[in-house]
Amino acid sequence: MQERKRGIQRLNSVMQLMNGLVIRALLLSALFAGVVLPAAAQDTIEPADEQQVLSLINQERTKAGVPPLTWDERLTAAARKHSQLMIDHDTLSHQLPGEDALLLRLTAQNVRTDHDGENIALNGDVASAHVALMESPKHRANILNPQFNMVGIGVVKTGDLVYVTEDFAHVMPNYSDFEADAAAQQAITDFARSLGLPVPQRKPRTQLTHMACDMAQRDKLDSSQLPHEIPGVTSAVAWTATDLKQLPPGAKKIFSQPITSGYSLGVCFATSASQPGGVYWLLLVTY
Repeated sequence: MQERKRGIQRLNSVMQLMNGLVIRALLLSALFAGVVLPAAAQDTIEPADEQQVLSLINQERTKAGVPPLTWDERLTAAARKHSQLMIDHDTLSHQLPGEDALLLRLTAQNVRTDHDGENIALNGDVASAHVALMESPKHRANILNPQFNMVGIGVVKTGDLVYVTEDFAHVMPNYSDFEADAAAQQAITDFARSLGLPVPQRKPRTQLTHMACDMAQRDKLDSSQLPHEIPGVTSAVAWTATDLKQLPPGAKKIFSQPITSGYSLGVCFATSASQPGGVYWLLLVTY
């Protein structure tokens, strides 16, 4: 009987405690009813500021006799992401924890480039940020680099500050497989004509395209076995290229004389350990 009474007393104590908590919660709700807490400051992308930076960059390039840069949305997407990451980490850095290196960030945006660079800045406005970048030799060199043809700019404002990222690149044409193959063939045709030679006849051999892609997977140029693997081959050359309009010395040597029995060509765009941004891998044979 005593145990039962003690149990009832404990239960009543618990109920009183719970009622007290509910009453406190209701009082707090009533106390703060209608009170709006200040919202956290929002980070905002500033497109007008980005265009101002582009104008300032191209003004500098014009004064230096360098062709202006073209705005690229893919580069801009990468730049904006980086500016936001710098805000999130409250620091200026070209590579933040867990972030890929610049080339891989651009590749993720489907940018094919063989040369890239990046400027970053933090300031009260973009004009002041630009002045500071131009006063830094390395950043000035990126702004005036004649190798770059495109730029993406990410300006993100947080509070009274702007984080600025400028991603520069020499962007290669984003050829389809068919277009890349045609461009390489045209380079051969143009070279032969420039020497006054007959345009050599191309013989289809899709095997070479697969073999070019295999080279990329192995990350190694190798044409030594082609004369043994393909009947009638008398010479072979392998190379990588970012500009398909330019032939390497080995190919120029081959086409510096009439090719009477024709040639075959394989072209493959691929990434590799040594070419993380991707290049064209090519194989050429003559008969």
